[in-house]
Amino acid sequence: MTLKQLEVFIAVADTRSFSKGGELVSLAQSTVSQHIRALEDELGARLFDRSLTQVHLTEAGQLFYSHAIRISRQCSEAEEEIRRFQGLEQARLRVGASTIPAAYLIPDLLAGFTDRWPGVRLELQQGDSQEVINLLKDNLVELAVVGGKYNEDAFCFQELLNDRIILVGRSVETGSRTISVEELHNLPLIIRELGSGTRQATDTALKKVALDIRNLNIVAQLGSSEAVRRSVLSGSGYAFISKIAIAPELADGSLMEIEIEGVEIKRSFYMAWRCGRTLSPAAEAFIQMLRSRFPEDQTNCIKAPLQGKDLQVDTK
Repeated sequence: MTLKQLEVFIAVADTRSFSKGGELVSLAQSTVSQHIRALEDELGARLFDRSLTQVHLTEAGQLFYSHAIRISRQCSEAEEEIRRFQGLEQARLRVGASTIPAAYLIPDLLAGFTDRWPGVRLELQQGDSQEVINLLKDNLVELAVVGGKYNEDAFCFQELLNDRIILVGRSVETGSRTISVEELHNLPLIIRELGSGTRQATDTALKKVALDIRNLNIVAQLGSSEAVRRSVLSGSGYAFISKIAIAPELADGSLMEIEIEGVEIKRSFYMAWRCGRTLSPAAEAFIQMLRSRFPEDQTNCIKAPLQGKDLQVDTK
């Protein structure tokens, strides 16, 4: 059994025609018939019922079809993986990103990346930080950009950018720019879900002043910073949100920062990948792009990559 025979078999099954199947794989009808006959002889089973106008899969053919599709897909994926390591002329890079990097950091860098490496197709999957780490754990993405560093020995984390989580409200509804910890209890709050880096940083900071966010006046829990931003703008309440995500609203005055006495919430965005994994050239190119965008004197490598001279970072 050969891959070519599988390719011919799938083409005939999909088109229900030896001639049309041959056109799909650029073979004459007689050659297609020879491939199918050889495959049937090897399997010891008839795969197609022939008529004057169409061919149909037999029961054995239907059984074999699902396996042929899976084998063909796996072979294509294997070929693509090898191409990725041979160069950047034709490659696919899967990157996971939490909501802030996906909405405000990576899109700003995409044009420069595609201009420099037009053969790389970037596929971005978005979720909260924990969901993105799970994608990395399941090998569904090769790189991740997240708003928190997790205690996962299997992953390497490199700090990219510092951020502040601030409490904001609509300027027309906000009185004082500074409130006490006690006054925070009186505000209707919109919060992020547990898996988000924003929620993780907020919970940690509030616990330092003996506050449990679950005991505050929570009016809504939403799954993205954009949803939180729009809810605050609509007057639904106040929220802890990334300063990066609301920079335009702070600048035009539609939202106002409210300081909480004794509370400052800082967090970082990290690039993450599997430690010890040989990264593809596309992934290395993406890492270099991020490092050029965020200079080394502003980053802090938690664990350095295990390959490539250009990827070595001072861990002191």
